[in-house]
Amino acid sequence: MATRPGIDAMRERRLASHYALRRRTLERMRDKSTDLDAAPMPIDPSIYTDAVFADRERRLLFHGLPIVAGLSQDIPEAGDMMLFDVLGPSIILIRSKAGTVNAFRNMCPHRGAKVVTECSRRTRLTCRFHAWTFDLEGKLIGLPGKEGFDGLDRAALGLLPVPVVERHGLIFVRLEPDGEAIDIDDFLGDFAAELEHLDLANATPIRRSEIPCEANWKYAFDTYGESYHFASLHPTTIGALAYSNVMIYENHGLHARLAFPREEFNVYKDEPEESWPHTDYGGLYFLFPNMVINVNAIAGVGQFYGVSRLFPGESVDRSSTLLTTYQPAHADGVVDTAKWAEMHDFIQRVVTDEDYSVSRDGQNNLRWAPPGFTTKLGRNEIALQHWHRNLNRIMGDSA
Repeated sequence: MATRPGIDAMRERRLASHYALRRRTLERMRDKSTDLDAAPMPIDPSIYTDAVFADRERRLLFHGLPIVAGLSQDIPEAGDMMLFDVLGPSIILIRSKAGTVNAFRNMCPHRGAKVVTECSRRTRLTCRFHAWTFDLEGKLIGLPGKEGFDGLDRAALGLLPVPVVERHGLIFVRLEPDGEAIDIDDFLGDFAAELEHLDLANATPIRRSEIPCEANWKYAFDTYGESYHFASLHPTTIGALAYSNVMIYENHGLHARLAFPREEFNVYKDEPEESWPHTDYGGLYFLFPNMVINVNAIAGVGQFYGVSRLFPGESVDRSSTLLTTYQPAHADGVVDTAKWAEMHDFIQRVVTDEDYSVSRDGQNNLRWAPPGFTTKLGRNEIALQHWHRNLNRIMGDSA
């Protein structure tokens, strides 16, 4: 693998960050303790069941905030494209000849048909309905029967752009086409430094899948943010790999990072730091509102990035998770990508059969919750408490 500029410095920052996290994690293991919030937090179940709340939440969070549509290596070359339509409006993302990413509503300005239905590398986009053709910048370059459109400003008949920005290997879009440019530095804040050293811009996608869930997207998302359930819900899967109810939490404003002690740490938790073996474990990166990057390791193989993005469904009690597993660019030597695929399938099984089965049953119970009933987030569920406070602030400020 060719050395990229700054790769050694990036590696040093990554190791420093991840080893600092492990240092705190081992302290919690030795103390048999976990990071705690100030008090338990009640949650009104209507945030999971109320359709009016869900509609406003979709508008404020998923149409108003920058949302990750994919990673850089999902469309690595000029002319590569992908569709992002899980939130309703179909969006096309295209790598331009200049190497930047353009994003457009996937809607022909002629009759509103989808311009792209299958993604492939190409130099132009042609609508299959009447063959209107656009370049990679969205400009109309082919108009059959142009005499039928005399009097229209051809320059105004291009594809409708939506705000898009690529930073630290992540491609963010805002779905509202008339919105301001995305201020991604303001949105990420100090979390940008943690994302940068992951070198996501060079991570290779290995396997993708979509996981449906018969629950509100927040109920599903809540399963990612605590280890309190590991021993009870995942005794032979995740619970066999990581400690239950021990967690490290780092607050980064809207975003966060957390870590759960891995079983392998137990071997050397009482040993001096200079004797600790190398680890590729970096914890969970929570990117508000709906993304989790699992920076973890495959035993005897190396690091993987498991990216989960959760989205609301067509009704308040349905959601969808886009799961993608990436091989980091800094994987050493010749690696067997089948191992990354196997890890992807393992995570998908755990999420589907264990986490989301609880989400489904809980969602149905909350639908019939009696007046005054609240769910409770414990002090040990600190990451979820902070996430819900951010949600409450955004929804409340925009009421």
